[in-house]
Amino acid sequence: MRSLLALLIVAGITVFFRDALPRANQTTVALSFLLAILAVSAVWGMTVSVLMSIAAILALNYFFLPPVGTLTVADPENWVALFAFLVTSVTGSRLSSRIRREADIANRRRREIEHLYAFSQKLLGEGNVIQLMNAIPNHIVDAFESGAASLFLADKQKFYRSGYGTLQLEEEQLRLAYEREEPYVDTARGFCYGPVRLGMKSIGSFGISGAPLTRQTLEAVGTLLGIAIERTRAVEQLSRTEADRQSERLKSALLDSITHNFRTPLTSIKASVTSLLSAHPPQGSHQQELLEIMNEECDRLNKLVEDASEMSKLEAGEIELEFRAVPAVRTDRCGLGEL
Repeated sequence: MRSLLALLIVAGITVFFRDALPRANQTTVALSFLLAILAVSAVWGMTVSVLMSIAAILALNYFFLPPVGTLTVADPENWVALFAFLVTSVTGSRLSSRIRREADIANRRRREIEHLYAFSQKLLGEGNVIQLMNAIPNHIVDAFESGAASLFLADKQKFYRSGYGTLQLEEEQLRLAYEREEPYVDTARGFCYGPVRLGMKSIGSFGISGAPLTRQTLEAVGTLLGIAIERTRAVEQLSRTEADRQSERLKSALLDSITHNFRTPLTSIKASVTSLLSAHPPQGSHQQELLEIMNEECDRLNKLVEDASEMSKLEAGEIELEFRAVPAVRTDRCGLGEL
């Protein structure tokens, strides 16, 4: 269809200069053909423009170069002109096609960079390793507009998948990309595989279907995944370190509180025992009172020890819940319980 349209353009230019502008010189006609060829080359490529160049030479020779109406060239200078026109049109078509191809490559790279930026922004939003692993395939599908994506982590030997047709991304190919530590593009099936890198070390691999990416983009995606995974692990480690530090501070505060609570009954017991063992021990009711204080303080001390033991079990996760039925109690305004 493009070739047919190119031939129709040549025919249109020929009819225009032959019928509408019959006095136009040969240079004007040749430049008009050349401009049309360059425009077609920029839009439809090199092959169509070469075909159009040959058709333009034949039309220029037959309709505008003497003897008109034949393909015979009487003047040798016209041979030079035709050859120069052919070389100029083909060279211009080639340059135009090259510029167009480079522009397409630049636009594709620009889109890939935009996708990489959006992908990196999504990776930075995760703060938990498990959530990040499950979200990475979804982020790949969304950022690169692919059909499916898979992630393989070597240390866990686990696969994470997302999108339609994830089973087509073979586990063997993912393992192979991890072992080879280099991207692999299956152009026939539309699959891309790449290693997940952390520095010079490969920690896994990923696969994408339905979105043909360059090797440079696959390398960048693998590096971003490695950085995101390591960053999330570092954040979790920092959170655990901070939690441990806060736990140690809490333990220190609890120990100070328990020590203070222990010191009070021990002081009372010590004072009572000292009075009973003195040279003039108390008699009667006073002695009985000291003994009661010692008994109460011993009970209090025992209760504190039990509370401390239960707290340590609670912190260690060794508490066992006991489920049993209890009667409902209604409390009146005076705070007295009533069954």
